[in-house]
Amino acid sequence: MDSNFTGFILAGGKSSRMGVDKFALLIDGESFLTRTAGALAGVCPTVKIVLNQTQTIETNLPTVRDIYPERGANGGIHAALANCETKFAVILAIDLPLVDRQAIENLARLALAANKFPAVVPSQKDGKPQPLCAVYRARYCLPPLEKLLMENNTASVRDFLALINPKYISAERLSESENLLFNINYPEDFHKLTNR
Repeated sequence: MDSNFTGFILAGGKSSRMGVDKFALLIDGESFLTRTAGALAGVCPTVKIVLNQTQTIETNLPTVRDIYPERGANGGIHAALANCETKFAVILAIDLPLVDRQAIENLARLALAANKFPAVVPSQKDGKPQPLCAVYRARYCLPPLEKLLMENNTASVRDFLALINPKYISAERLSESENLLFNINYPEDFHKLTNR
């Protein structure tokens, strides 16, 4: 564990495509929430869960609420950065349940080594960045995101990444698993995951 890191589970989405809250979905008898908290706990002495302003959830984890409602992933990242008292915020979305403790440990190690960069973001096999399994330097990343949210109601996470110029790394550097960043958005994704 490293006192430079705080873990944040982004769980504030509406789950409109899934139809149920993802944090309670189970893989091998373990909820998505338990899995993501466990992955972060290897590196982060404190793990918090980021929720929207209306969600209720039974958890022993400290909770953080979106400050800018209805702003998607940017709103969740912003709430995490605004509540981060350590140098680094490790962000992990609830719907990336195959990210494990080893992958987060590798990500944290790469973030410590990338000291010129404000963030370290993995790239998926298709080349797309995955900013919801990433490490951000809270002090550097919060001001541009705050400005973006204040000035633009429809800004995407891609817009945020363009402002901070993170270090992109291949997901293969985090894990040998080809499915590490498999994202669960739809019931068929969950079905695919549980029948693998």
